[in-house]
Amino acid sequence: MSTLYILSKLFTYLVLPPGIFILLFFFAVLYAKKFRLFFLANAVVFYLLSNAYVADWLLKPLEEPYNQPLHVTAVDAVIVLGGGHTQGVANLPLSSDAYKRMMWGLMVAKSHKLPLLFSGGGLYKEYLESDAFLDSLKELKSYLDIATPNSKSLATKEFSLHVEDKSLDTYQNAQFSKTAFEKAGVMGPTIYLVTSAYHMKRSIMLYEHFGFNVIPAATNFKINHREKDGWDYLPSAHALYKSYIALHEYAGLLSLKLRGI
Repeated sequence: MSTLYILSKLFTYLVLPPGIFILLFFFAVLYAKKFRLFFLANAVVFYLLSNAYVADWLLKPLEEPYNQPLHVTAVDAVIVLGGGHTQGVANLPLSSDAYKRMMWGLMVAKSHKLPLLFSGGGLYKEYLESDAFLDSLKELKSYLDIATPNSKSLATKEFSLHVEDKSLDTYQNAQFSKTAFEKAGVMGPTIYLVTSAYHMKRSIMLYEHFGFNVIPAATNFKINHREKDGWDYLPSAHALYKSYIALHEYAGLLSLKLRGI
């Protein structure tokens, strides 16, 4: 590597967030007259959470159990959990996480001739996650000439599309999914559950709580299994994001434990 390339990489890691904030905390430790221990603790914690090694270590217990090929078995349907969306964009309104979930869910449902239920409403009633899902399907049909089937009963063992548009969180995803299947006359269904790998453990707990027999069909993996190098010791926004979603899931799991689920 050239010296210029190394300097530009160091500039990117250390001058842009979160690196610049960590440096500021360390400077505060050196020059502040009070609260030095507080600034040092912030610097260390911020650095660790922005480190790729730590981020992957946090994610590993969540993702690794589901990093495996799809277990082919007899199931009643595929359920895809929403994962965010962006209103007013020119194309692909689902978030990157949600789009991966949608595509993998469609692939599984289509190849196994199963009904697919997309579960996701959201806080903003003027444009729901389910709306973004339907708009994304229209785009796929328009650009790739993929036929989208008419909705039939969830009890019918053939590829069809269904939407649950009331849920605000994973608990309600499971709760309202149960209602949808009960209306179709299907009690205690066996499902392929499609969501991000880091989100799968909590999702399984909730769907099993509501009487589903869950076969995980995880996607949207965040751990990159390439061999790491020295650059991975430097703080990055991407590593910080991965640490955030891992900690968010651990908080969610703790919440379920406290609620007795």
